[in-house]
Amino acid sequence: MKLFLIFILFISLSFAQTISKKEIELNGKRVVVSSYVKGGINYIPLNQISSLLKYNSFKNEATRKVELKSEFKNFKFSANNPYIIVTDRSNNAPEVIQLPVSIIQIGSELYIPFEYAAGILISKQNIELSIVEAGSPSPFVVDATTPKSDVTEKPTTEPKSTFVNDVVISSVAVDEKANGTLVKFKANKNIPSASVRHSIKNDVITIIIKNTSVDEAEISVERKNSVIKQIKGQNDERESKIEIVLTKDYTAYELIQDSKSQDILVTIRSKSFVAQSEKKSVKKDKWNFDVVVLDPGHGGKDFGAIGVNNIIEKEINLAISLKLGNIIKKNMPDLKVVYTRSDDRFVELYKRGKIANENNGKLFISIHCNSAPKKNSTPNGFEVYLLRPGRTSEAIGIAEFENSVIKLEDNPDRYQKLTDENFILVSMAHSSYMKYSEKFADLTIKQFEKNLNLASRGVKQAGFYVLVGASMPSVLVETGYLSNPKDAAYLRSEKGQNEIAQSIFNALKTFKSYYDQVIDVE
Repeated sequence: MKLFLIFILFISLSFAQTISKKEIELNGKRVVVSSYVKGGINYIPLNQISSLLKYNSFKNEATRKVELKSEFKNFKFSANNPYIIVTDRSNNAPEVIQLPVSIIQIGSELYIPFEYAAGILISKQNIELSIVEAGSPSPFVVDATTPKSDVTEKPTTEPKSTFVNDVVISSVAVDEKANGTLVKFKANKNIPSASVRHSIKNDVITIIIKNTSVDEAEISVERKNSVIKQIKGQNDERESKIEIVLTKDYTAYELIQDSKSQDILVTIRSKSFVAQSEKKSVKKDKWNFDVVVLDPGHGGKDFGAIGVNNIIEKEINLAISLKLGNIIKKNMPDLKVVYTRSDDRFVELYKRGKIANENNGKLFISIHCNSAPKKNSTPNGFEVYLLRPGRTSEAIGIAEFENSVIKLEDNPDRYQKLTDENFILVSMAHSSYMKYSEKFADLTIKQFEKNLNLASRGVKQAGFYVLVGASMPSVLVETGYLSNPKDAAYLRSEKGQNEIAQSIFNALKTFKSYYDQVIDVE
């Protein structure tokens, strides 16, 4: 018991420097809550959310589950799990809703991804709840992280400003895909992300955009036989408002500003697709975990990054992959190892996913090295990537570098243009594998942090073509920076390569046990 308490204290202290405060707006009142940012997503403690919404809360420390009860619904949350079980109290009918990312545990508290879960918590209730743009004025602010006796109302003066409407949203396009609905709003100029806020209430997505006007006639849309009923726009003195009215068939939405254009993209998932994808996922997960696919990045005429002292990425990737494969064969002989390449040859990106699929892979691990534009530079450390649109310029830049290999292929036109829009759709299709990808990524990072003499840069997300083709849980591992002298020396050494391979194997062994347990439960 003492060791457990020490472990909890250690975890709490390790996150202490990363917990910050964030303002959210509850029915027009600003409230300060704790926030942990991971992958560009704000995670808010469930206990603070339940207190603000005045929901009853019940926590089971042993099972790491939390249940919230509102007047109309019950909500069940589990640590490291993307599913929320929502039960309508009028008929006790449960509904399973899958979030794009998992709920996380920090210390003894569960944190929910606010942008995805807030709309679910207030669905069909007369409640407005949204993240507030940093620095925007408010009549008063309540700090939910401090006792109520310490709270004071802080009057502020609304600054006067002139409405600037040189940024115009002129059109909208709705694209019904097999894996969801994509709504694309076209603007004439880039819109700062800080100018956009969005929320959902009573099946209506509301997007507020400062210092921007909308062409009300052009973006007004009514639809039939769709998850979207209507889209409408409205302008006022200082901002514009877009409303997307949904049917009861939706389960989740996401808003992303396309880093390659001025577009604002909204993706909406429907219950029919979720049911279909989860049914396929269950069928696939029933298969034994018997094949792992190792993908040494680059090869042949594609050298990858060239680091200090002319260290070549393709050689490091292959060396680590072969060492990892040998460890797996020795310690887990029942697990088949498939390489996308086992020597210095060029393999097109689409063929790597094809090899994985044809061999019925259950996990796809793509191994790479990172590099900064200049040699002998300070960026360093390892990171693990999941397939989702990049939320930072660094993640987008890394993805573009890794994807640039298509220029060496005979038919580069087979790939769609690298845009957030395409990768949003692909990541939606991969959602049935995401919880497994997240689990393996988390296990790998923990093993790296435990065993490697390198800095940890955590789990991130970006759009890699090589992960698109693999229809299975997939990660891309950046083992270190070849442009950093310390990282490069470690990656070139037998010791470093062996420690990286052993760490990935340790993560794989734990992941297989987790995977097998999930199958037994199902």
